[in-house]
Amino acid sequence: MKAILEFNLPDDQMEFNRVNQSLDMACALFDILQLRKELERKYESIAYNSADIFDGIQFMAERIGEILEEHNINIDKLIE
Repeated sequence: MKAILEFNLPDDQMEFNRVNQSLDMACALFDILQLRKELERKYESIAYNSADIFDGIQFMAERIGEILEEHNINIDKLIE
């Protein structure tokens, strides 16, 4: 059994980019879901206050960007 995907380039460039990077996106999403464990390790011995929460949010945002970059995912090419 075979499945062949065809794209009319350049008209379907965005769709082609999405399909072409689907494995990278799945790997990046897996890594992003693991961030909770990283955050728990980072703050496990700290009593939480609003500054800690902000630091945690900042940490998560930075790591998400790094993970996407590690997997060569450029969101601008994948979203209209």
